[in-house]
Amino acid sequence: MGRRGENIRKRNDGRWEARVICGLPVDGKTNYKYLYSSSYQGAKALKKEFLLNLNAMPKPDPVSPASISSIESAAKDTVPDAYEKRHAFTDNITDNIPEAQESPPLFSAVANEWLAAKKLSVKKSTYANYSFMVEKHLLPDFGKLAVKEVDTDRIDAFLLSKKEHGGLKAGEALSEKTISEIKGTLNRVLRYAKSHNIIDAVPDSMPVSIKQPPIIILTKQEQEYIEAEALSEDTNFSLGVLLCLNTGIREGELCGLQWGDFDWNEETISVNKTVYRISNMDDESGPKTRVVIDKPKTLCSIRTIPLPSEIVPFLKERAGAASEYVVTGTEKFMEPRVCRDRYARFEKRAGVAHHNFHNLRHTYATNCVENGVNTKILSENLGHSNVNITLQLYVHPSMSAKKAEVNKLKTFVNRGRN
Repeated sequence: MGRRGENIRKRNDGRWEARVICGLPVDGKTNYKYLYSSSYQGAKALKKEFLLNLNAMPKPDPVSPASISSIESAAKDTVPDAYEKRHAFTDNITDNIPEAQESPPLFSAVANEWLAAKKLSVKKSTYANYSFMVEKHLLPDFGKLAVKEVDTDRIDAFLLSKKEHGGLKAGEALSEKTISEIKGTLNRVLRYAKSHNIIDAVPDSMPVSIKQPPIIILTKQEQEYIEAEALSEDTNFSLGVLLCLNTGIREGELCGLQWGDFDWNEETISVNKTVYRISNMDDESGPKTRVVIDKPKTLCSIRTIPLPSEIVPFLKERAGAASEYVVTGTEKFMEPRVCRDRYARFEKRAGVAHHNFHNLRHTYATNCVENGVNTKILSENLGHSNVNITLQLYVHPSMSAKKAEVNKLKTFVNRGRN
């Protein structure tokens, strides 16, 4: 579709075409110059440059339209070459203008186009992460290169360099997870370039494997200490700890949970928002990060979780107004970083070793499996898209559970007795 009033349109082959009027009409036909680019902005820039060059050319003396035909007739009869010179002028206008050569698109231009498109279709946190990866990691190495120059060799050298000393602090090594995110963002930009016919194919590159760190769950004794301390303190925050241990909700989801999200008749909670901190890439003069409250990370994370009936009366007695947040008791939410700090101090008071706050979620999942909760139901309660994620990432049988299962086997001693 063309852009109204600009003479710029998208061709069937995917390129953008800008049409420019140049020279004088000859035999009633207007002379056009056609400029091509892989994007609308590129075609518009080529047109602007061409018109600037055209306007800089010396102009002929004005001739009234009514006299043009008589001048041409006289010129042809009296001065044989005058007519040719008159027409040669219109040709020379474009001949003397440097040919508008379309330079290969730079990686920086394509990456920024991709970011602009993504901003409209992904969550704020996802866009902030993409933007951070592009600005801080990809553009310093690839920004000034043409997209076609970003080949397998360059990508592999880039990833190796990042692995060894690619941190934003001098000489700092990056984790495998961060390298994987950088590579994923790079591949997305290159796939965007391929889909817009800027490159023929996405270059192959070295695989980046991520080793999952061991996940630690609370022991039965630690769970008892946590519960005892929470009941003893009886604060909004300790109430939140008990909720995580009995529902498996994420840290950010807990921070965004309000009393209005509870359905006391159905004995459920509705998880429909989360709190998180993101890079503030849009405002370089402001703080580097900002806290936002938004929908959960995926559609599957928007869910309704049943509460254990035994704790419903306990929660209902302590419930506040619908607009109040559970862990603060006010209409102001708590940010995850504050939640983590408060939980670390809570653990000390409870007399247990320090654990990641997320381990409450792991512990809930493990307890459910060991007590025979249906895996599909557990997966939906956790907000996972499929059961495999639940089994691979969140189910960690305790040693006592393993022993109980192993003891179901008949050993050679038992077989000998039968």
